Amino acid sequence: MILAIVDASRYGGDYAIAGPRGEGKTRLAIYGALYLMISGLSPFPVVIGKSQTKAQNELKTIKERLQQSELLIADFPEIGVPFQSVGGWSSRARMQTVAGKSTNLEIAADHIIFPTIDRDQLPYGWPDDCEPVSRGQIMSSLGIDGPIRGTNYRDRRPTLAILDDIESKESANSEVTIQSNEEIIEKDIGGLGAGGRRVSRVMLCTTQNRKCIAYKYTDRKEKPSWNGVRFRRMVKEPERIDLWQQYIEMRINRDGDNDPDAREAFRFYAANRDEMDRGCEISNPYSFDTRTASEGEPLELSAIQAYYNRVADFGPDAVATEDDNDPPAEAGPQGSGLTSQVVASRISGLERRQLPASAVSLTAAIDLGKYRCHWVVCAWWKGAGGCVVDYGVAEVYGTDRTLDNEASEPQIYKTLLNWRDELLQTEFVDASGQLRNVDCVFVDAGTFTNAAYKFVREVGAPFHVAKGIGKYRERKKSTATTKAGDNMHAELLPDSGVWLFELNTDYWKQWVHERFMAPTFDDDNMLRRGALSLFALPGNERHTSYSHHIVAEELVTEFVEGKGAKTYWVVNNANNHWLDATYNAAAAGRFTGVHLLSEAEGPKVSPRHIEKTIQQRKEAPKKRQHGVRLKTRPGGWVRGMR
Repeated sequence: MILAIVDASRYGGDYAIAGPRGEGKTRLAIYGALYLMISGLSPFPVVIGKSQTKAQNELKTIKERLQQSELLIADFPEIGVPFQSVGGWSSRARMQTVAGKSTNLEIAADHIIFPTIDRDQLPYGWPDDCEPVSRGQIMSSLGIDGPIRGTNYRDRRPTLAILDDIESKESANSEVTIQSNEEIIEKDIGGLGAGGRRVSRVMLCTTQNRKCIAYKYTDRKEKPSWNGVRFRRMVKEPERIDLWQQYIEMRINRDGDNDPDAREAFRFYAANRDEMDRGCEISNPYSFDTRTASEGEPLELSAIQAYYNRVADFGPDAVATEDDNDPPAEAGPQGSGLTSQVVASRISGLERRQLPASAVSLTAAIDLGKYRCHWVVCAWWKGAGGCVVDYGVAEVYGTDRTLDNEASEPQIYKTLLNWRDELLQTEFVDASGQLRNVDCVFVDAGTFTNAAYKFVREVGAPFHVAKGIGKYRERKKSTATTKAGDNMHAELLPDSGVWLFELNTDYWKQWVHERFMAPTFDDDNMLRRGALSLFALPGNERHTSYSHHIVAEELVTEFVEGKGAKTYWVVNNANNHWLDATYNAAAAGRFTGVHLLSEAEGPKVSPRHIEKTIQQRKEAPKKRQHGVRLKTRPGGWVRGMR
């Protein structure tokens, strides 16, 4: 790994090296970059980690070493003394001078810039055969989810990129994130050089499965230009596998009360070590725990024993993946990798009921239940960017288990009326301070049909009934009683006089999941188009319940030999109500004209035009308020539908 970093800085090229977990890849990346700067091999290395927060924490380590390492300061005083003098204060760094000249030292959260010091500024006694190495070198530490594109300090661009274990467990299992990260590596990181030229890249990684970035980039057939190589911890297995299998069984089946640390298995290895180690080759003979156990003996005697301890404790598949970089072929259904933790981490930074200034539409949806109705309010902007700005539960009073669904509908109808009053009285304000109205509300009519229809028929727009369809059939043409759309359509129900929006359930649930998989912010630290995020909660509160609802169902793909791949939904939790409400709100956003398109392709509708259309809709005659307007011209009800 060290040689790859040095060779890439000297001769160019890309390298991808997978090593065992716990072998110090992050230290190699961050200190390797420091070595390149001091040695003059690369004046502007950038280290890219799995997250912006982690990257900034690693850079703090370098700052501390530059200020505190006595050996480093003694060898390179022109670097160490200026850092030591400012004590980590960025304001002091800006004012620092040596011999009357500014050092131009810079200390920031995501980068540092070495001082620039010439020989005539150095104190008397500087060796004649040694030139100062402090020439304003730059180190930047960024996250793969941070603003990478266009990295530039003092009109200088990076000269080398070191990718440090950029994948998390969640991202390595998400097809969407893998594809996104690959685009970032090839386009954003690859184009960091001056004049848009490619910089050399070194990827230090550990495989997590056979579809992850690490496995793909270390495959010389798939990525031949990256000179990929995978290193194993267990280079050659020992000859007496039978003894090690006996050791593993002893460690797994140990007596938890009398032998919690598996010391019986330890003594078995100590007595048979020569025979058990025979023929074995391990990549790092020092990677074992040398601490002392309670009875005075070491916890582990060798790296070989440490390897098989991991096999016993974590399983052979985990060790093959993380220690030997040889993950087993995946079997069974594979999901997107979206977890409740990922959903809860997608925070917009906006307060509750606050919209971004770029929002062109505000929609809501409510999922009806016998005892509780779950609702969501979302703001949308061009390119299908969205923020969940509010959500909650409307309690249904007066129902119990003795009542069937039909008998519960009067109480649900009353709950809808109360919720309508609260929704329309709630103030939603965008970042510019403007009050915003809810443009469209979808009311779930799947189970409690009568309550939903009666409510919408009586209150009118912007409330509309909607229903998710599992085996959805696309409507190609519009008629007098059917209006075709994109994975949704509206049908006029003759008996009730209400327009029913039928939605492609599979499409819209997956659409919500994909939006949550996308990072919240783009390269300019702005809310990303095509991403969905949540409002910020006070203190340490998290969106735990909401996020569990979002991942209650998961779209999985399973490869069946001889039959190919099949895709289907798996229900992990019956509480999926906020997922249903969110996908309805997303479909309502499509109804108001929000598309998942690039800015150039997106609908050219300004916020002023949207508000004008909303006002026209509000002032429309009463006969148009029952359901939807039946005009197909721009600005009519069918924006986003044919």
